Amino acid sequence: MKTNILHDTELTRPVPVLYKSKANCCGCSACYSICPASAISMIPDEEGFLYPTIDSKKCVHCFKCIDVCAFKPDQKDKGYYQTRNVGLKKAGK
Repeated sequence: MKTNILHDTELTRPVPVLYKSKANCCGCSACYSICPASAISMIPDEEGFLYPTIDSKKCVHCFKCIDVCAFKPDQKDKGYYQTRNVGLKKAGK
């Protein structure tokens, strides 16, 4: 049987932000596929394109979704970097 034990650090981390605008998500569903808690659903937008949505009640704050995202390295090339606790920050800020 699988147990869902959260550690203190996981309880204090925020739910990951997968993207702030649709331009920062290709809808590949890599985050959906890797989520160990099945907390991510792919929801169609008004045009029928699928985008991930996180159920904060199911999320275990493992940030595997952020780590697997193909768009995150692109953000780093644009001067942004990934932080596991906060999301994306502008370099030097």
